[in-house]
Amino acid sequence: MFQIVCYIVLALIGLPVPLRAEPFNKRLTIYADPGRMECFHQPVAATEIIKMDYQVIAGGHGDRDISFTLMDPQRKILAADDKKDKSNLQLVAEETGIYKLCFDNTISTFNQKIVSFSLEVAAADYEAQEVRDLRKEMLTDYHFESIFTGLSDYINKVQVNLMRSRQTQDYIRAHEARDRKLAESNYDMVNNWSWVQFLAMIFVGMLQVFMLRNIFSTNGTLHKLWQRF
Repeated sequence: MFQIVCYIVLALIGLPVPLRAEPFNKRLTIYADPGRMECFHQPVAATEIIKMDYQVIAGGHGDRDISFTLMDPQRKILAADDKKDKSNLQLVAEETGIYKLCFDNTISTFNQKIVSFSLEVAAADYEAQEVRDLRKEMLTDYHFESIFTGLSDYINKVQVNLMRSRQTQDYIRAHEARDRKLAESNYDMVNNWSWVQFLAMIFVGMLQVFMLRNIFSTNGTLHKLWQRF
């Protein structure tokens, strides 16, 4: 958190934002109120890679869609989605500063949206730099050079597989949250309608008893009306 605040201060006073040593990776779930726009700000240095994906997991009683925009420090729109339930993007930052991403729910008047999104910011050569650093450490002795070649390939494969596993897990979690929200919504609807039908049955039953008692009662209004026919 302190590092992010430092990046923001440097960007505001015009100093260059240093490339981060570790990639920034964050997943959040937010509520987008109807008729409002929810925005977030992220400091990014030039040449860093921005990866972003989002999914609307609940849309109230309306459609699960939302509009999204990503803007550079000059507030020029770099990417925009109109009424989508999910999307992803990847781009390279051309300038240093505070980038702004917004989820626009002004398209809805009554329906609140629940959006799950992940944001990753990393140096373009972050993975290559990690491999170079590891190579420098291991090549202190020339005997490790032949071992390092095979180990480097193995590490790259493991890294790719771990990245795919993480993406799959994020996708499954987003779907699980959406399905859970849908199940809870269906449960509430069935429960409410059951109460309405139950109360309607009691009302109809009491009305029938009242009408029958009035028909067979000699002093009842319905009995007198029945005799006229």
